[in-house]
Amino acid sequence: MSHFLLMSVYAALVSFFFALLWRRTWGEQAKLFLRIFLAMVGGGLALAWLMYFFPSGPPAPLP
Repeated sequence: MSHFLLMSVYAALVSFFFALLWRRTWGEQAKLFLRIFLAMVGGGLALAWLMYFFPSGPPAPLP
């Protein structure tokens, strides 16, 4: 499984739980679900994009 798929499933489950917990009507629950879901997935993608510019692993040795 890809990391993006797992992140999306996790975001959907958490968003669904909090939408049911915090809102009473279906319309409000759907709006909150979308807001939380998009914030989690978008935030994860933005953080991954920012981390792309930092090298992974130990620094290269100086000649």
